[in-house]
Parts: sequence; structure tokens; C-alpha cells
Amino acid sequence: MHTLLQWLHDSWLGEYARQTFWVFTTGLVIHFIGLCLLLGAMLVVDLRLLDLFKRVPIRAVTALLPVALVGFCLNLLTGIVFFCFDPFGYWQNPAFRAKMLLVSIAGVNALFVHITARKMLASSDPDQRTGALLKLSAAGSLLIWFSVILFGRMIVAFQGSSSFFG
Repeated sequence: MHTLLQWLHDSWLGEYARQTFWVFTTGLVIHFIGLCLLLGAMLVVDLRLLDLFKRVPIRAVTALLPVALVGFCLNLLTGIVFFCFDPFGYWQNPAFRAKMLLVSIAGVNALFVHITARKMLASSDPDQRTGALLKLSAAGSLLIWFSVILFGRMIVAFQGSSSFFG
């Protein structure tokens, strides 16, 4: 793992991010915009899947999923820049690791919703209710994404630490 982290540190992106004073700050702004797009879209979709906004067709709220995807891509790209800036610092940080685990779980959850609920999500019946499993998935999605934000903010607090408890 050390070899990979060193390679990322020494990459052109890592060098550029460390040597150009505005890259990290601009990345933070873009990361925040991506987070707003992602969380804003997912909040509406998940709340509808929880049967709030029942009069809004599920098809209408799922039209926001490309917005969430754009937000996710912005966060992925800026996150790569941040990681290359200091791969050793991020890799040992327990908040970073927890955040990445939660992002992975959110991805699996999104894949589950996409695959198993495709027929229901395509329906235009505005009064359509969602099943218990889909509601659980939507509630989990909200919990996961808000936890991602929490652990993202905690990265700074645990900078230089390799454990939450030590």
C-alpha cells in the first residue's frame, strides 16, 4: 500500500495540487457544490420513496438522479485531487476511511434501488406507494449520506490520527 500511496503523492496531480495555491481551495468549493447537488437530489428522491410527497409521481423525482450523479462525479474528481494532495494523511485518517466505506455502501444501496425497483420507479401513477424494502433503502440512503457529510467534516478533526479512540 505504501508504494501506491507514494505513487499518488508523487503523481503530476499530487505535485500540482501541492504547488498551486488555489487548487485545494477551489476544489473545496467544487466539492461543496457537488455535495449540494448530490444531497439535494437524493433528499427529494429518498423522501418520495418514503412516501412523502405522495402526489408527486416517482418518475418526476427520479428525473433528479442525473443531478445527483453530476454531484457525485464532482465530488469524486475533487476527492481524487484531495487524496493525491496528501495520500498518506488521508489513508491513515479513520474519518476518511469511514467516509469511503459509507460512500461504497451508498453506491451498493443505489445499485439495489436501480436494479430491484426499476419497474416501480418507471410508473407514472402519482399515488403509487413504495414497498417496505424500498422505504428501508431510502431511509438508509438518507442516514448514509448525512453520515458521509459528518465523517467528511471529521477528517480535519482526526488529521494525524490513525484511530477514533487512540
